[in-house]
Amino acid sequence: MSPPSFFSRLLGTSEPSAEPSTQPASTTPAKAATAVGSTQNSPHTASAEDPNAFVRREAILDRKERVSGYEFSLRMAENSPLQRRSGTARRAYDSALLARLGDLSSDSLLGQRQAALRISPDSLRMPELDSLPGANTLLILDGTPRGNDWAGTAERVAQLREKGFVFGLHIAQADDAHCPLIGALDYLQFSICAFDGFDLQGLIKALPKEALAGKTKLIAADVHSHDDFLFCVKCSFDLFQGPFVTHHDSWRPSRGGINRSVAMPVLAMIRSDENFGVIADQLKLEPTLTYKLLRYLNSPAVGLRQKIDNLTHALVVIGRDKFYRWMSLLLFHFERAGYRERMLTEQALVRGRTLELLAGKGKIPPTPEHLFLIGLFSLLDIVMGQPLPELLKSAAVPDSVRDALLGNKGVLADALHLAMLGEADSMAAPAQYEAALHRCGLSDADFAPAATQALVWVHEIVESGET
Repeated sequence: MSPPSFFSRLLGTSEPSAEPSTQPASTTPAKAATAVGSTQNSPHTASAEDPNAFVRREAILDRKERVSGYEFSLRMAENSPLQRRSGTARRAYDSALLARLGDLSSDSLLGQRQAALRISPDSLRMPELDSLPGANTLLILDGTPRGNDWAGTAERVAQLREKGFVFGLHIAQADDAHCPLIGALDYLQFSICAFDGFDLQGLIKALPKEALAGKTKLIAADVHSHDDFLFCVKCSFDLFQGPFVTHHDSWRPSRGGINRSVAMPVLAMIRSDENFGVIADQLKLEPTLTYKLLRYLNSPAVGLRQKIDNLTHALVVIGRDKFYRWMSLLLFHFERAGYRERMLTEQALVRGRTLELLAGKGKIPPTPEHLFLIGLFSLLDIVMGQPLPELLKSAAVPDSVRDALLGNKGVLADALHLAMLGEADSMAAPAQYEAALHRCGLSDADFAPAATQALVWVHEIVESGET
């Protein structure tokens, strides 16, 4: 039997009951780059060292413009002592980051994706590393060990490799490339904004032969624009991260995939209880929609005994609620997707899934379907290139969904605001995030696992749709 299709897996997870039962209720589970954090202190305290520090993530893309992993770091208040990344403050920062990620992980942080974190070589001996999964975890060494003890660092790296960890080196200045371990590392992460183009190319060409033998992957960090991304591609970088990934300013509606001008009226017809025969006639105007619906219903994943070749019959089988959800998700399906479209789709799905998993927690109502639509449709104006109020009217969304998306006061709008503040490209201060948690009656220990589980869920369904 074939594996479940992209949309069948999406439709099959409308209830948040798939959460693991081994976790307490407060730790059961949104663009990327979603802030995640966990705590075992007071409900709104992120760490004993700094009560206003939360974990954030930044997407890492591969050369096919797909998300291959995320780098985790701490987001802190401006006056936080952990901002001083040197000496004792650096070790405290690393300890807080490792402890927070240890709270979130059991077998893996991100499923099959890689979780990267930048730490000092001196922090490799911290006991907090024992609570992190070695599989798919990349430790990027940042700085020089005390006493320039690279031999001791190499010994510790070898020990941690046996647990499955892989290693990289952060290069922010030319001298960093003279690290004695550079030829034996798996990744080299360059802060490209620290070099001009010629210096960067020269630095790469001067790397040891061991690092250029194809086994060491090059990461371009701090990539700010699409032009920078294209330049880094030409410089033979393998992976890319930075603000360029989630900037929406230059995005345009995609012309690939379904005809969205047909899809929106169909959504309105479903909500208004229009006759299935009339809806089927409207669907005939968009052959791609018809094909995708029939292919989904006749797939082994659905498991129907009789083949369906009639649109009206297909709509009866799938039902109004599932069909509305299926159509809504199709708005985010792009035939010719680059990183902009992929990140837009992932961000919308993570928002929707995160809110769906938070249904019934704190002050958030137990309405997972509406919460999913709120997160999903929060980026609909970018997908369609039209004002959101007009789109919501044409899609005939439920009143509670419309009110939340238009920013009308209420707990659903508060929940959406929290999901947006928790994203990687959100530069909100930790105090704003903490206030948003409080308005929703949640703690960071509620939100963080939901955001993390949503991230893994979206990765699984997106991968199933691309393979």
